Amino acid sequence: KPAVVSTANNSYFTDEVITDVAEKFVELFGLTDDPADADGYVRTAFEKAVSKVYNGGYKIYTTQNPKIQDITESVFENTNYASYTDSKGEPLQAAITIVDPYTGDVVAMVGGAGVKQYDRGWNWATSARQCGSAIKPISVYAPALDDGTINGASTIDDYPVMVLNGSVYPKNANGRYKGLTPLHTAIARSTNTCAVRVVQEYGTSRSYDFMTNKLGFTTLTQADSQQSGNMGLGGYEYGVTTEEMAAAYGAFVNDGVYTPPRTFYRVEDSQGNLVCENNKESHVAMKQTTAYIIRQTLKSVITSGTGGEARFSGMTIAGKTGTTDENRDRYFAGFSPYYSAAVWTGYKSNERFSESLGNP
Repeated sequence: KPAVVSTANNSYFTDEVITDVAEKFVELFGLTDDPADADGYVRTAFEKAVSKVYNGGYKIYTTQNPKIQDITESVFENTNYASYTDSKGEPLQAAITIVDPYTGDVVAMVGGAGVKQYDRGWNWATSARQCGSAIKPISVYAPALDDGTINGASTIDDYPVMVLNGSVYPKNANGRYKGLTPLHTAIARSTNTCAVRVVQEYGTSRSYDFMTNKLGFTTLTQADSQQSGNMGLGGYEYGVTTEEMAAAYGAFVNDGVYTPPRTFYRVEDSQGNLVCENNKESHVAMKQTTAYIIRQTLKSVITSGTGGEARFSGMTIAGKTGTTDENRDRYFAGFSPYYSAAVWTGYKSNERFSESLGNP
């Protein structure tokens, strides 16, 4: 079935390239905001940089893989699910970012469902949304394994951390508790009690530092760093982006080495002279053994855990699902030996999913 032709001129990927180059230009050319005019309008440094990108005759070398971008767009433009809308009739939204885990190159990005209508409109792929349990390998288990708080043979007590006025915390999705649980089972079954116990033992502020300093997250807040529910279960003040999540999961593929994501690597002027390069510095985020244990464990999420719908033949797939409180967001982050990716689904209004929607 042929892909639906977008009515916008630019893809979501191209929109993000323009944004990223413009941000680079603000710094490179020392651009600043203009004083307010008589009507109070302020032309910002970023607006001037965007104009420069459009009108400067620059040659921008991007990281896009056109084949993968085309495939991704054709999937996200398919709106067979369009009957699923919120109370205002707004359609279900979705976004994806796909990254080369060895270079940090973003090879494809789609920031919305259905036919893209506008250039430089809203991009859900780079907007912060809640990721739920998809964060557990990054915020809980990887850092705790890395410093020895737990090890690959650890068992964790699947039992509520507290009971207050007859209410237990945290609750597991299935409402059941099974006592001492092996680490790989706790991850595969996405057991909330185990994740909270581990992050409390490791330390929520240390978990925050691990994510922000070693895995490049920029949307977390100090309030997040103080809450075991935020750092352990992914219920953040603002959320995370699919671009950041895909890059972070890439460290599991690349033996613990993290490379920040990028959408372009070089800009030249109209004469072919170098204007800037966008090199990203890789660093070791975790031990090779930590990456290996998480990598092997996340395979079982696909083969026998909550991520079975991501499984397909002929390829080793690993990953983690996420669903937020009251069923408002659904998430999947995962990887093959070649790419890492993160997918978000939800409503703009942040309304709950209809129970009839099942597992998109």
